[in-house]
Amino acid sequence: MIGHHSSRYSGTALAIVIVSISFSQPSPAADLVRHKLKFKESSREYYVQVPEDYDSGKSYWALVAVHGGGGNGRKGFLAEGFREVVQFSNFDAIVVSPSFSNEDLQASRFPALGEGEYLKAVIEDLRIRYSIHEKILLSGYSRGGQFSHRFAFANPELVKAVASCSAGTWTTPDGQLLIESLGAISDPSTYLKNADNATAAPERLGGIFTKRVADVAGLKPLHRASKVPFLVMCGSLDTRFEISQQFAQSMEEGGFSVTTSWPRTPHTSKNKSEFRDEFEKYSTESLAFFIECIQSSKP
Repeated sequence: MIGHHSSRYSGTALAIVIVSISFSQPSPAADLVRHKLKFKESSREYYVQVPEDYDSGKSYWALVAVHGGGGNGRKGFLAEGFREVVQFSNFDAIVVSPSFSNEDLQASRFPALGEGEYLKAVIEDLRIRYSIHEKILLSGYSRGGQFSHRFAFANPELVKAVASCSAGTWTTPDGQLLIESLGAISDPSTYLKNADNATAAPERLGGIFTKRVADVAGLKPLHRASKVPFLVMCGSLDTRFEISQQFAQSMEEGGFSVTTSWPRTPHTSKNKSEFRDEFEKYSTESLAFFIECIQSSKP
């Protein structure tokens, strides 16, 4: 089930957690709640699923799911999976799914361009409304996978653990950029400033070939980011599989604690019967990973 794992996290232990999630009785169903907040003079939104038996006298984990391209906080596939699977666990979590920008795609890939500050604003708004732990559990699929690993790199003081899935680009701990179909770019600052290089990349990634992105694409993680455990997932039939494997290897070489899982999925087609069970692993295995990270850090 878990294709590769560091010595800190046991694949067997994760499997046990997953089984316990699958067969526990569900918690009372919770409604999806939409919250609005003002961010940089714009009205923004995020969605939460709060346990029906929410108790303000105890703290909950904010499990943040970052949607992929074209999605939003209401209907991102990873968030939908978490909303379902959390109800089958005894895990005290609030599932949080902000609507990130579909206009400024690069800011939703590279949080340093603005959307990282938006997530911080969401976290602060959550603290006003709910009783949550100091750190969040962060996840993302596709474009959300790009955002989530970079946000954890830059803000380790806010992130307990991160599950980044099927990203079209990854920034490695040594500042290289991994691009789908292109592989490793050792000097992204120079490479991305040359618009002619975009012809070799998938068309949907053409927007990264600008000076604006070039200035942030190779940002290295803060030193203490290596204390944040990572789960890296990607479908073995996905065109991003190779760079996801390269990213996981670079993380391990960079001193990070890394767990990996490679479901048998393409990038999309989650509703096809032959892939449905495999796509469910992105939420079930991510949740199991988060639970084990929390349990293993208890004294």
